[in-house]
Amino acid sequence: MPAIDPARVRRAAVALKARYGAWPDESAGPVLDQLVWFLLSTRTTVENCEAAYAALRAARPTWAEVAEAPEESLYAPLRPSGLFRSRARNLKSLLGILVERFGQASLEDLRGWPDAECEAFLLSLPGVGLKVARCVLSFGLGRRAFAVDAHIWRVTRRLGWHSFPGEAPTRAGADAIQGLALACEDPLSFHVDLIRLGRELCPSGEPDCPPCPLARQCARAGAGAGADAGASTSPGA
Repeated sequence: MPAIDPARVRRAAVALKARYGAWPDESAGPVLDQLVWFLLSTRTTVENCEAAYAALRAARPTWAEVAEAPEESLYAPLRPSGLFRSRARNLKSLLGILVERFGQASLEDLRGWPDAECEAFLLSLPGVGLKVARCVLSFGLGRRAFAVDAHIWRVTRRLGWHSFPGEAPTRAGADAIQGLALACEDPLSFHVDLIRLGRELCPSGEPDCPPCPLARQCARAGAGAGADAGASTSPGA
């Protein structure tokens, strides 16, 4: 893992926020809403996730109703997201665990838990991986956590912030990138803005470097990490 000046990360976050704007705080809403949405967002498109989530809430307006529904009755609303059988199975199991632990299908008790305990509990739930757990921490609970998806993994590697192999984030890599990202003032917006950058200008194919707001500090774009690291000695740069 290369040594990255935190000032460099903060400048990147500021540049992306100037392009894409700040992401609003959504943590006042039900935490379980966020968890289910992010579970449905895995291995599918945002559009398919939103279609499945809307269909599920229309068919079963409360999580208590979902918890009590036959598993097969969830197939139709979850179908747009794909993998609907496994999603229905995991969702039913997850809600059953919450009812047994908290007496209801709710995650509101986590608001009083420390970050590490929240993450460990979320990771113990069926179908919940590290990315989903940290999305719930940041979006649903308003904590300073940073989830790493495939876009962020790719963009930060091209920036020269890590050299972990593979196309999917590893636990060690996700932890390292989270450590870097938490140097910025608004990690939630930084998470969303890096994903936006990955979709718009830095896809898995050929990146569109000239209009990229991070091109000057990007090793892939040609400036090189070393040049930017030298320039970052001044916090106001």
